[in-house]
Amino acid sequence: MSAGRFSGQAALITAAGAGIGRAVARLWAEQGGVAVLSDRSGDAADAVAAEIVAAGGRAYASALDVRDASGIEAFVAEGARIGDGIDVLFNVAGTNLPKTVEDIDEDEWQMVMDTNLTAIFRCCKRVIPHMRRRGGGAIVNVASIAGVMGEKRCSAYSASKGGVVLLTRNMAMDFAGANIRVNAICPGSTRTPRIESYWARAGKPGVADCPMGRYADPEEIARPALFLASSDASYITGAALVVDGGLTAGFRIASLDTI
Repeated sequence: MSAGRFSGQAALITAAGAGIGRAVARLWAEQGGVAVLSDRSGDAADAVAAEIVAAGGRAYASALDVRDASGIEAFVAEGARIGDGIDVLFNVAGTNLPKTVEDIDEDEWQMVMDTNLTAIFRCCKRVIPHMRRRGGGAIVNVASIAGVMGEKRCSAYSASKGGVVLLTRNMAMDFAGANIRVNAICPGSTRTPRIESYWARAGKPGVADCPMGRYADPEEIARPALFLASSDASYITGAALVVDGGLTAGFRIASLDTI
């Protein structure tokens, strides 16, 4: 694998065993970066690392449930050792339970919050000191369009992803002086294993509601995420970049379609 724009830079990537996280890890390594990846499934993380190494890249994998604070601490410490510091953090891990406030119980609510929001706080808290010693860095948090507008029946998910957007902006202000940029990416409907599991339960593939009329491939989310981590985005911090095929661009009034 040839040297690229991330040559010699080390990135930590959560939920890299599939979907958006896998795409981020592969593209990062393709462009010369060292991918330190984790996933709740250690086997999935190992498989992605093996793909990267087979293609000539550098990757290191570990099992991590991002709800485990001590596991995050160990993952960050190992990543800093492998990369001789940390340049970039991609917080990708997330989950959803399609339930209203009336239907969701407190344990389920807390599980979504711990996975989607508290894990980002914990990862950032432990990574930022390493970035300070490095002279700066970039953090990219995967939020969702549900973080900028509500999603029906997804009370905990929408609340957690809205929290990710505002936590991103808060950290962008707090750490700009340390040359640490913090941005979020807000995907729309993306063809990930979670989405495909919904289709399997419904017995048919879903049809995207966005103007582009299709679901994103994970690589179409990963590429903008890598842009936010790169020097091309050197004056961007506190942004919530929406990548959704136009879904949040406006609204349609169906009754006017035939006029």
